[in-house]
Amino acid sequence: MANSVSGNAFDLKQLGKILSFIKPYRLIFYTALFLTILLSALGTARPILIKYVIDNFVLTPNGEQLLHFTIILCVLLFLESLVQFFFIYGANYLGQNIIRDLRVRLYKHILSFKLQYFDQTPIGTLVTRAVSDIETIADIFAQGILTIIGDLLKIVVIVGAMFYFFDFRLVLVSLAVVPILFYATRLFQLKIKASFQDVRTQVSALNAFVQEHLTGMNIVQIFNREKEELEKFKEINTKHKEANIRSIWYFSIFLPVIEIMSAISIGLAVWYGGLKAASGSSKVSVETLIYNWQGWEMDPQMNLITLGEITAIIIFINMLFRPLRQLADRFNTLQMGMVASERVFKILETNDHIANDGQFILDKVKGGIEFKDVKFGYNKDEIILKGLSFKVEPGKTLAIVGATGAGKSTVINLLSRFYEIWDGEILIDGRDLREINLDSLRTNLAVVLQDVFLFSDSIYHNITLQKDIPLETVKEAAKFIGIHEFIESLGVNSTDSPSHTVEGMGLGYMYNVGERGNSLSVGQRQLLAFLRAYVSNPSVLILDEATSSIDTQSEMLIQSAIEKITRNRTSIVIAHRLATIQGADKILVMDKGRVVESGSHQELLELKGYYTRLYEMQFKGEEENI
Repeated sequence: MANSVSGNAFDLKQLGKILSFIKPYRLIFYTALFLTILLSALGTARPILIKYVIDNFVLTPNGEQLLHFTIILCVLLFLESLVQFFFIYGANYLGQNIIRDLRVRLYKHILSFKLQYFDQTPIGTLVTRAVSDIETIADIFAQGILTIIGDLLKIVVIVGAMFYFFDFRLVLVSLAVVPILFYATRLFQLKIKASFQDVRTQVSALNAFVQEHLTGMNIVQIFNREKEELEKFKEINTKHKEANIRSIWYFSIFLPVIEIMSAISIGLAVWYGGLKAASGSSKVSVETLIYNWQGWEMDPQMNLITLGEITAIIIFINMLFRPLRQLADRFNTLQMGMVASERVFKILETNDHIANDGQFILDKVKGGIEFKDVKFGYNKDEIILKGLSFKVEPGKTLAIVGATGAGKSTVINLLSRFYEIWDGEILIDGRDLREINLDSLRTNLAVVLQDVFLFSDSIYHNITLQKDIPLETVKEAAKFIGIHEFIESLGVNSTDSPSHTVEGMGLGYMYNVGERGNSLSVGQRQLLAFLRAYVSNPSVLILDEATSSIDTQSEMLIQSAIEKITRNRTSIVIAHRLATIQGADKILVMDKGRVVESGSHQELLELKGYYTRLYEMQFKGEEENI
């Protein structure tokens, strides 16, 4: 990804994409621009006023006027500070609002991606894009483009003021080092560009590694991989450090160069200006040229290089080099923001989502399901389903069995439209899935997976997923399944107070299950997942290995509930344990993406084929374990 990111600080096309988010906040943006102009004017007025005070009220002492103009200078300084405050606050306020909108848009876009995108993209990379990269984009406004515009405007105003009020020759001598400075700045820009791209790449790699290994920490510890994974982390962390040190190296060279150039410029101003002031030489400035051209009467002091002029030009040089010094920082901030924005917009411009073009809304679903010669593979060069065809009658239960890799779970992924089929058709009540509105389709489906995911939240919210389902409905469903007492017992002895309360809700339903539900056993998590599917009242219920990892007692609870809730409801059950699907209306036996046998449990046993071998192997193993 890093190689595809140019990172050009003034890529107008990329900048235009970012600036498009300004539209709702145009007033704030234009106000900030106005404040930059005001800051330039206020900053330039101070040295001119100081020159006037020194030449008129210091060299020729006048205490009263000196006090008067000192107060004016203090007022100007206060106004400049006040304007600076509003500018900084406004720029940061603008940046934070824009990244809020951008982050919402990015997250909304990510939610629509196919599961295949997440299969191929490290989660840590997406976390980097949604968090740190977008934070970097905020700096484009807080410390980047607005500040750069202000700095450039300040430089133009300062240089213009110097040539207008001061001797041309003095200004040119003082600024003789500027071409060298611009060359050094350009060289610094080219060197730092690649460095910043490398920094962002290493940050992404570091986030991806940490995210993945913290999630799989149990595997790391079970297989005693702590030392090996620590060495990998050290290697990635070292690359991250080296990328940052490279950028620091360029800064450590460039900033002293700026200081040296500034000192040389001031030295030249003092040397040349002092010689001319000592000799009483007349100055040549835009101001004096206008007076001479118009024939106006000129104060003799205006035609001389004075101490006030030398003092003012020293202040101007410091004011000039400050934005020049900061301009490199601002430019780099802008460049880092552009690199980050290109990464973010690359995701926003990725069209890897399931097309929701269907207009048909499912209503009163009967639940008839049919696969017609369906072909599909997760990779282009590896086909999983090789012309799969089968039919499920409305209200009936279909079980699918087969060896690992036969394509059982793929059937569920395609029926839920997590992936798009290559060829063939999938029908619900005779309607092609692609003609059905995606939200309408998934509202009528409920899936219980083997690997249950629970959010770090209360049991109630994990069951309802924030839908408007009353607590009493959840309790009745839990009692029906037989897990109400189990849920209520979870919070009884807890010393932790719930973060919030819901009227009428028992403490058990407010029990926080922890990250990914780690405070519960595998069987308990699957029971909750089963309850979550049931309370959504689906037209089609899908159980994907839902009883493969639970204990006998939990399995009995599930089996009892399955018999009740699958009655008169279309159900698809995928299972390795054949004992759980013997009562199914129809059983499909899959092998290598095809249906090799189908029929009821008894019919398949009579065939003495693939299913019979699976059955005998499984029950023989269970008898040996008794």
